[in-house]
Amino acid sequence: MREKRDEITGLRGLTACFIAYIFHYTELFHTMPEINPVQTAVMGFLARYSVCMSEVFFMISGMLLYFSYHSRIAQGHISFRDFMIPKMKKIYPMMMVTAFVTWALQKIGYALYGCYILHPEGAQVRNSFKALLVSLLGLQTGWISDNDTLAVNGPSWFISVFFVCYGIYYGITYLVKKDWQRNLCYGFVVLLGLFLMIRPLGLPLLYCTSGRGYFSFFVGVLMAQAIAREDEQMRQRRCVQMAVVLVCAIVLAEALPEVRTLAYVSAFVWPALVYLVYNQKVLRRIMGWKPFVWLGNLCMPIFLWNMATDVAIELGNRLFKLELDYANIWIWMLHIILSLVVAWTADKIDQRTRKGFIHGKTI
Repeated sequence: MREKRDEITGLRGLTACFIAYIFHYTELFHTMPEINPVQTAVMGFLARYSVCMSEVFFMISGMLLYFSYHSRIAQGHISFRDFMIPKMKKIYPMMMVTAFVTWALQKIGYALYGCYILHPEGAQVRNSFKALLVSLLGLQTGWISDNDTLAVNGPSWFISVFFVCYGIYYGITYLVKKDWQRNLCYGFVVLLGLFLMIRPLGLPLLYCTSGRGYFSFFVGVLMAQAIAREDEQMRQRRCVQMAVVLVCAIVLAEALPEVRTLAYVSAFVWPALVYLVYNQKVLRRIMGWKPFVWLGNLCMPIFLWNMATDVAIELGNRLFKLELDYANIWIWMLHIILSLVVAWTADKIDQRTRKGFIHGKTI
């Protein structure tokens, strides 16, 4: 069992915010604040990479799962049920609540205005009873559809893929007894994920989104093994190498936009970044800053309540004729504050509810 790593929690927090408050904001409100050329360039840069930042979460999860569970699973000290059920109890209730709230708000908007007021692309399918059902079951992505086609709460798509990755990881680690054979299996899943990102098969568990999870999650597993074997001198050398890879990969991607594909960023940018945050002292100190760690502890509520909050904002905007200018920097900042308040409140309620169930009390 590894010690808690605040810098990894901080990285999660920043990543969640970039996805929710830059990529999702741009996607849902079709605009982004522009104050000056520097701010516009920075937010544009972050928006370009936020589209595939979910891979960071897959990679971190693979790393931490290896450090926390590998020995216990390999030695048969934890059953599949004991491995999986606590994770489902932690994530599924909020996933189900946010799916229903998002669906209900969209239906209210449709009843009032004759259209789905936010995220209109494919909204008829995304807000159907079928989509609500699979979203409540945690089967919204990768099983019978790709991307967020059937994810009522779009940002929840990755949860379906997460649990498939958990299951594959447990199965390989428990059933395959020799380390080199396990690593071959992990490597095969990495290659399968890369293939699916480039050439998705459009079959259950073989969609592009499935590949995104398989590739990054099991790269994280293999990276954790490499880190565990490194001494301090080797780690310092590897940090220099990863810094060079990160800078060169971004420079090439910015110079040649056609190179900046999902597979390219997943293979070169995120592994180098995650390795550096985990091992480089300056980055560890920055990412371990308390506000970032606080955001990291809220990353799941930030993700899951983001869409519901945005639909509620737009519904209020129309009902009360507020005429909000979503390109205004102050509206964007108020949106962030409101979203964080909702995420924090939801997290506190979720914690108290789970604690109440554990102790047999009604909260």
